[in-house]
Amino acid sequence: MKSPLFRYLGLLLSAITLSFAQYPNAPVQYIFMQGNNINTVVGTNGIFNYDKVTFSSATAGFIWPATGIQRLTSVYASGIWIGAKVGPQRELRLAASWFNSHYSPGNIPVIGQVPSSSVCSDPSWRGYYVQLADPTLFNGGTRYKTAGNRQYTFNYDSWANWPVAKGAPYVEVNGIPGYQPEWNGDRPGIGNGMTARPEELLFMVYMDYTNCTNNNHLSEISLPGGTLPLGVEVHQISFMFNCNPLRDVFFTKYRIINKSALSWDSVYVSNLNDIDLGESNDDMMGCDSLRNLSFQLNGNNNDAVYGANPPAVGTRVLQSPIRFTGNLNDTAKLPYDTLPGYKLTGLTGFNSFGSSTNECLGDPDEAIRAYYFMTGTNGCNVPLINFATGKQTRFRFSGDACQRTGWYDSIPQDKRTISSMGPTSMNISDTQIILLSYLITRDGGNNFQNVCALQSLSDSALKYYYNDFKTCVPIGIEPISSEIPQKYELLQNYPNPFNPMTKFKFSIPLLRGVAGEAGRGVLLKVYDVLGKEIAVLVNENLKPGIYEIEWDASNIPSGVYFYSLITNEFTQTKKMVVLK
Repeated sequence: MKSPLFRYLGLLLSAITLSFAQYPNAPVQYIFMQGNNINTVVGTNGIFNYDKVTFSSATAGFIWPATGIQRLTSVYASGIWIGAKVGPQRELRLAASWFNSHYSPGNIPVIGQVPSSSVCSDPSWRGYYVQLADPTLFNGGTRYKTAGNRQYTFNYDSWANWPVAKGAPYVEVNGIPGYQPEWNGDRPGIGNGMTARPEELLFMVYMDYTNCTNNNHLSEISLPGGTLPLGVEVHQISFMFNCNPLRDVFFTKYRIINKSALSWDSVYVSNLNDIDLGESNDDMMGCDSLRNLSFQLNGNNNDAVYGANPPAVGTRVLQSPIRFTGNLNDTAKLPYDTLPGYKLTGLTGFNSFGSSTNECLGDPDEAIRAYYFMTGTNGCNVPLINFATGKQTRFRFSGDACQRTGWYDSIPQDKRTISSMGPTSMNISDTQIILLSYLITRDGGNNFQNVCALQSLSDSALKYYYNDFKTCVPIGIEPISSEIPQKYELLQNYPNPFNPMTKFKFSIPLLRGVAGEAGRGVLLKVYDVLGKEIAVLVNENLKPGIYEIEWDASNIPSGVYFYSLITNEFTQTKKMVVLK
């Protein structure tokens, strides 16, 4: 008999634990994070952005901006689906999380074997949450933060408790084999040899033998089941940076391991989102398949909750699964490795579920219907048709939502989306790495232009990932002198005219006036002759100095353009010419 829903009072909001499992299974945790301008909650069962803790009933869990005086939310719930054809019979198996979950905290100790009940009853399979920017939290501790006019309690682990033995990655600094944590030495990390130092970092492990059993997965709306477990083990790392331009970005990294005794082919991994931008019934959606970006925007420029200029929110796939091709002309380029003969799958499908019980269009409860959606069709395996081109596609609303061209969404309503990657194959004990970035912005100035701003922000996130997240020194911007300028100055770009590369040089003096809106101090933007924004080259809080940045105008037609340096105290605009 299942135990009732209960709370562990001692852990409060940051690690309040809810149990839905049969005794003596260790409870699932829902852990709040707030390392920048986002407050969200992550479950140790693959569910995130879904608040099952704060109120008497579950509600949207992605609060932005955290500094707001009221609770403004943009994402209701998120999860991960993993589906594959298994073994020589190519039997479909699928594991899912979203509003409910097939996953249980814990690992699969022996490949091909169902974990013993001792795994599911072991409370050490929990979330490990550390702070990497505050030296007073090296040994752990409690902090209180406000988000949406509500106080949250955050209980941080000591670095010494970082569970390296459970697979948690760390940054090797002192050169001595093994993990010896020191403030300026070995520290928790994001893995794959990267040295990034986020503000906050959360690690957990879960697997799809629900409650350490080999029973068919539960089936319910939005939780497609009915198959046996895959035997998948997932190591999840969620992290945040509190440095522009990443203050409005939340990262989640998955290390997916085949711990079964069977090989998998036709493997798809999908990111599920119920995105409610304030008021839920006036949203529109779309995708930018070239950027591996899916997004939602408000249907008009005044949301009942966010008010005027409601934000756009999206998910960009920064690293997708890799697929072996054997063709040496194919290369999977990663921040930490280069793999000839492989390709990154990228985003391979984007679709939505209608508010319908129709098995072809609505939220699936059967694995086969879900798997069809994951491959880029609808739940009855019928391909999508791009209404603008009349051709088959796997990407719904892939037109330009910012400029309103091509196939774009024009019907505001509640939207639930699926963004998929695949297919690939995974042999026994194979691993795939996926990194997602959740992004939100209203810097575009209106509901449509905020999609353009979201695209720009997602480009920054990708660049930072491939530069090992070296934040606080903006990528592409180089301080070129130790001299402290006495005044603002924007110099003429050079060369000019140019094709396609040019450089901009500007000076920021020792003045306080670089705070800017939301902490952003310096803007460098490019406009066409009609005043339309073409590019945002700098959107940073810069220290005093002389800077230089290079711009590639390969995708810009010939013509006259203007570029502006903008701060609280200073604005200057100059003209340039692209000549092709």
